[in-house]
Amino acid sequence: MLNLIKLELKRMNLKNVALSFVLINVAIIGMLMLLGIEPEAASEFLASPDDIRILIELFAIAAFVIYASVLLSQLIIEEFKNKTISFLFLYPISRKKLLMAKLIIVSVLTFFFVIASVLIVYYSFSAFNSVYAFTAVKLGGTLSLNYIVHLVVLAIACAGLSLIPLFFGMRKYSVPATIISAIAIVALLSSSVDMNDTNLFSITAVPVFLGVLGFIIANLVVGRAVKKDF
Repeated sequence: MLNLIKLELKRMNLKNVALSFVLINVAIIGMLMLLGIEPEAASEFLASPDDIRILIELFAIAAFVIYASVLLSQLIIEEFKNKTISFLFLYPISRKKLLMAKLIIVSVLTFFFVIASVLIVYYSFSAFNSVYAFTAVKLGGTLSLNYIVHLVVLAIACAGLSLIPLFFGMRKYSVPATIISAIAIVALLSSSVDMNDTNLFSITAVPVFLGVLGFIIANLVVGRAVKKDF
């Protein structure tokens, strides 16, 4: 399996992946700054360290769950749509292992991207805020161990959650369906569920449940896909 993952990574354009990661983080930091410039928005979204951390989490998770759907489209959906996957299936390698290697790459990248993005954006915004005072809130220099554990759990959930769009994309090998379903999932989880504007992302059990569901769905989709003839 490790060799398959290495081979798949060599086929990927990792420079574009790295550039996308950087640009997404720059965009998130930019959005936080724009919110800080507007007093009303700052008082609503940047009123406390917890509010800022939750907002950063929301931006990072939304961005990288959607980006994961782009990777799924490139690594799996397009190969099935163009039937280039049939050439890979000619090799004396387990079809299931071949597809699982692709999914592992997407999940692991999503896991690390979410954690790295939250930390990078948090400390970057903290540094810019100390200079330009986008908000009067003082962000702590060190995140607590409890928060780091929370972030890791959330990232694991996102690693599974990011695979759910595969179910929709593989039905007709549709790239738009894959990406749109990811956007729909993000929109649903980020919508408010009560008068306090609490969203489903902030209820840790919800993304964790969907993360487990994502891993199960991915395994079922792969199991069905390897039985098809090309």
